[in-house]
Amino acid sequence: MKYKAQLIYVRVLSLRLFLTVLALFFLALILSIIISWQSWRSFAANALIAKNQLSSALIALQAKDWPEAKSQLLVAQTSLLQSQSDLRDLRENWFPAKFKMANSQLNDLKNLNDTALILTRSALQVSELAQNLSAADFVGTDNFNDLQLSQKEAFMQALIALEPELNGLKANLDLALINLDRIHPYGVLWPIKGQISELRTQIDAGHKIISESLPILKLLPAFSGYPQTTHYLIMLQNNDELRPTGGFLGSYVRLDIANFGDIERLEADDIYHLDMPAIGKTEFEAPAAISKYLKVDNWYLRDANWSPDWPQSARQIQTMFQAESPAAAITEPELDGILAITPDFVASLLRITGPITVRDQAYAPENMQALLQYNVEVAYKDEDISSWDRKDIINELINALRYKLTQLPLKRYPELLNNLYASINRGDLLIYFNNPQRQLIAKELGASGEIVNIQGDYLMVVDANLAAFKSDAVMKKNISYQVNLEADKISALLRLNYQHNGGFDWRTTRYRSYTRVLAPLGSELKNITGIDKNSDDFMSYDDTSLGKHVFGFFWSIEPGQSRTLQLEYYLPSNISAHLQKNNLYTLFVQRQPGSQIDGFSLDIKTNKEILKSSALNLNAEPSKNGAYWTSKLERSQSFQVLTK
Repeated sequence: MKYKAQLIYVRVLSLRLFLTVLALFFLALILSIIISWQSWRSFAANALIAKNQLSSALIALQAKDWPEAKSQLLVAQTSLLQSQSDLRDLRENWFPAKFKMANSQLNDLKNLNDTALILTRSALQVSELAQNLSAADFVGTDNFNDLQLSQKEAFMQALIALEPELNGLKANLDLALINLDRIHPYGVLWPIKGQISELRTQIDAGHKIISESLPILKLLPAFSGYPQTTHYLIMLQNNDELRPTGGFLGSYVRLDIANFGDIERLEADDIYHLDMPAIGKTEFEAPAAISKYLKVDNWYLRDANWSPDWPQSARQIQTMFQAESPAAAITEPELDGILAITPDFVASLLRITGPITVRDQAYAPENMQALLQYNVEVAYKDEDISSWDRKDIINELINALRYKLTQLPLKRYPELLNNLYASINRGDLLIYFNNPQRQLIAKELGASGEIVNIQGDYLMVVDANLAAFKSDAVMKKNISYQVNLEADKISALLRLNYQHNGGFDWRTTRYRSYTRVLAPLGSELKNITGIDKNSDDFMSYDDTSLGKHVFGFFWSIEPGQSRTLQLEYYLPSNISAHLQKNNLYTLFVQRQPGSQIDGFSLDIKTNKEILKSSALNLNAEPSKNGAYWTSKLERSQSFQVLTK
């Protein structure tokens, strides 16, 4: 009994001690709330003021009322700095902050407050930059053409000066995203989880715009024509007659820029006006396929873009241009760079400017390419224009488009920059600079058009239309690529299915292409069906200049017919070793500029469980032991598969 009484006494004492400690805890909590109440109230009040001021500032920014926006943002910044101080006080004086759970909630509030402060400072920076670009120097002018030389200089320098500012802004947005990622999804901020997610999406969009704009701004000095005139050669690539870098080089444009954007020369010409006088005066040995299927021994400028690597082709174009110009009694200055554009690039500009009218015909994005081809291939005969002068209309088109572009309001220039970046992304605009530093910027922008060097799997299908007129316009091309991630060797199966939907006329004929499939260096042929290896000039070799293994062959397709080619090969052992070591398979599919791929499919099979598969802007069909994607391949694309 005595032992039992002692046990009861200990339990009662323990309960009393527990209740005493609990009472002291709640007393401390109440005291800490009383002590920190002012900090909580101040934090809430300042956060509310900041929210209201930021909303007002956004309205002012949209109305381009820069002084009002700045005033509202400064008030918001002051409030956010005070709420930041309030949170520091709470961390020191609020008793629950000593415990992990409450401290975590304070961290979430701090991260959100810091994000708001960063964005406020960034908005102040943006409003200052916008105000500078809308300064008195530009008041009363609606477009770049109306600016005086001093105004053009100020405008161009203001744009160039944006680069370091935007770098700082990009760093701020990086920091804001880091802060948002630190916020717990189910903490004190859970009720506004949706708004935080929306904010992150908006910051991501702003970050993307800045990232895309920075390289373009870096290139502005190259096209400013200051302090000295810059000289460019622009190759017009007709992708209805597809060639390795985007299309047949039927015409070219000489562009000279001076005095902060003044165009001193913008002149198009038929490429045969250089090639014809060069016959017997220049000596360049033609690539074997060009020599055999175009029946020429000498290599001329019109066929210079034989390498699918744009820097290599651009250098070849420049060499031939410099050799052929004197043969045509033309004196040209040393070039600063070579550009290449497709009709799709011009069509994209017409979507901004609207249609242009030349010789009583309206050229719109939908009909521009076909209408121009008809005029230079057929209609010129009815208009009593000589074949030598049949492409003069291109000069009229260029000047009409130039006029419309220079008349664009300055406020539409961001739209023009977005259009430029989209064209670069598709490969409709390629840039090569002789200046190595500028060429690095072109590469950063994604405009260098070089064959990409990567550690993983790689695929590029390169067609070269050889004497098939403009038949690429009526070809329906489908590419499928299947990869088996086997234990010892990775095997690849490529299928090309091309269907000819045209006929025999002035524009189209049987399709004739020397096609090259680029694979990782060291790939090994297993089998090929659909062509005769002995009679279709099939070749399988490592091309060290491209850093790829090449499967090359010639094939033709009659109008109304289709053909399927199937190529099987093993990927090199280093890719298998990387898969075994890291359980990761990567593939980069590089799109040939100017190509129109109706369907691309990728099927990856493995005997291991797939943990994750991803591709930019594409969703994989879920599968335990495989991944499957489909796309129109309008841009180059990366794929990844992580196995267990």
